[in-house]
Amino acid sequence: MDSHAISFYEEIRKRTSDVSAISRNIGMPETDISAVKMHVFFNEYFLGEDAPRRFDPSYDMAVSWQRLADGNNIQEMDMVMLRHELLELKYMATGMPYAEAHRLANEQYNYERYTDELDRKAGLK
Repeated sequence: MDSHAISFYEEIRKRTSDVSAISRNIGMPETDISAVKMHVFFNEYFLGEDAPRRFDPSYDMAVSWQRLADGNNIQEMDMVMLRHELLELKYMATGMPYAEAHRLANEQYNYERYTDELDRKAGLK
């Protein structure tokens, strides 16, 4: 696992003003931003193992979150990430398993398409 992503997630978990900043920067309700933050950075889910756990840290998601919070150089992929995670969370709130919720959210908001492209450009794929 990427040590930079782990550190970035720990830092994001400590922040208290990011939710309101993101809401101001993009015009999305704070309740939605807060729900996404809890979903991505705090909540634990059954992800195929015997016990619930948090999602693995993603450097790309942490960078997207940072751009959204800073309000600088916000990119389409950052908005797609937020919308994907919010939709995924809504599906999961109905009792849908993570894998299915993730797949369905990707049909509308495919954040992986952006991160895969970044990986290709960096020579990682």
